[in-house]
Amino acid sequence: MYNRLFLLFFLFVIGCHRTAQVPNDTLVVALSSPPATLDPRYATDANGMRINSLIFDSLVRVGPDLEAVPQAAEKWTYANHVYTFYLFRDLTFSNGRKLKPEDVEFSFAQYLAKGAPFASMLDIIQKVSVNEKDGQILVTIQVQNFSDKFLKGLLPTIKLLPKEEVLAAGVDFAKQLIGTGRFRFIHQDSTAIELEGIRAASKHLIFKVIRDDFTRYQKMLKGEVDIAQTEITPEKVGDFQKRPNDFQVFLYPGLSMSYVLVNFKDPMLKQKEVRLALAESIQRKEIIQYKMAGFANEATSILPPIVSYHNSSLQNPAFNLSAAKLSIEHLGLKERSLTLKTSNTPQAMDHGKVLAYQMSQSGLHVVQQSFEWSTFYNDVKHGNFQLATMRWTGSLDPEIYRLAFHSTETPPGRNRGSYINPKLDLLLDQGSRVEDIGSRKKIFNEVQEIVLEDLAIIPLWYDEQISIAKKTVTNYRPNSTGDFWSLTEARKIHE
Repeated sequence: MYNRLFLLFFLFVIGCHRTAQVPNDTLVVALSSPPATLDPRYATDANGMRINSLIFDSLVRVGPDLEAVPQAAEKWTYANHVYTFYLFRDLTFSNGRKLKPEDVEFSFAQYLAKGAPFASMLDIIQKVSVNEKDGQILVTIQVQNFSDKFLKGLLPTIKLLPKEEVLAAGVDFAKQLIGTGRFRFIHQDSTAIELEGIRAASKHLIFKVIRDDFTRYQKMLKGEVDIAQTEITPEKVGDFQKRPNDFQVFLYPGLSMSYVLVNFKDPMLKQKEVRLALAESIQRKEIIQYKMAGFANEATSILPPIVSYHNSSLQNPAFNLSAAKLSIEHLGLKERSLTLKTSNTPQAMDHGKVLAYQMSQSGLHVVQQSFEWSTFYNDVKHGNFQLATMRWTGSLDPEIYRLAFHSTETPPGRNRGSYINPKLDLLLDQGSRVEDIGSRKKIFNEVQEIVLEDLAIIPLWYDEQISIAKKTVTNYRPNSTGDFWSLTEARKIHE
């Protein structure tokens, strides 16, 4: 009750005062959109996954060097396709109950259940055994084959859940989340999410949903928000850089890649000539320079350059408007209209407007349509689109290509464009079984080449990560993973 009253009082103060002071034991973090859910079993959007990682522990997490580091497991071993994890002793849920072996068994069962959102990507797991020895929980996981994706890309998605409480709450568990993480869940509504620090530097952490870009910028500038992690539009960054006594500006490479998603079930778009004409009409460098203040780089692969598997030899189709127009004329299309769907955030709408205009120069008629995020995301998940602007985030391992393009991942899987290529399927299956890193890189170099050559998606750019924090925030060190782990260590000094 106290925490609920604290949140309501704080939000009331924010609303009534033009430049409200945030308490020193509270960090306020801006979000442009709320997560669809914080239940880690079903959270597939970036904000949902990032926030629930503060409430729930995985056995391991991805550290700032893009390698697996301990979280619930203090150490682990691997031999003959078997991992053994030794969990920290006395792990406790936020309600005070100690983690039991049956909680761990239940957690894996929930994620591996048929039809669960992450089940298909976790099919590498063959068997899970949980035992307790001398008061320490040991988790043994047998995998089908070695994959250096397992520790960094798969296992972190599985959160430790409290079996008794999940079963008792049923569908309401999302409203009363209980985990072993650094923060305790307190409250969520359409405007804010409040967490309480358990093993964190700050006592309170409030994610404040501010959908409008300009309003979010103003609240950051006025001091009503402490941190905006990749939530300030590039053209506004200079205003904070000019005030070094008031703000810290962090610029760093990230793991996000923006692209145009193509629906291969559409009769027009399944023709490669149409996709190529669209790609040839996009001027990425112009958009990056004038719409993104230079805070991006041209993308060719889902994997960004900071990932070791990135194929640096790739090149997008060159801007060639005359060739694009000629291709469209030769096709003799009776129908030339296409719709480009975007979310309704100002930045997404602005970029979508430019992309639609540029692609229309090919002789096609591309119309932008913008929707509230949940409507837009639902349309994309169910294939209700022709073209859509999208972003992959957290791309650490090349098997993300399996998730994005394997024929077994068509909707309701995450191959949203329903792209099917038998040759690519074979390579993706082969790549998931190869243990030799050099051989694996060779396979996934070819995978990246095929996807770009076939224009399974139209790559746009890699966003440079921009995070801004008030000068009074200390120990805040954002990293390329884009996660919120740095918020566990960040705190405010006296204002």
